[in-house]
Amino acid sequence: MSLGEWRQRLRYLRAVDALECGQSVQAISLDLGFSTPSAFIAMFQREAGLSPEQFRREFLANAA
Repeated sequence: MSLGEWRQRLRYLRAVDALECGQSVQAISLDLGFSTPSAFIAMFQREAGLSPEQFRREFLANAA
């Protein structure tokens, strides 16, 4: 795994934690240093195969 891939994976894992805690997509994108929420959403979809909101719904459904 390259340094860039490692960094991207770390950002993804931090995003997962933030989504599980209920933070907004906009807040997460700013906290993780993305230039726009759209850039964050695109990265998240590449990593997870789901949008952040789809991931949140899945997480909440499984947590109930």
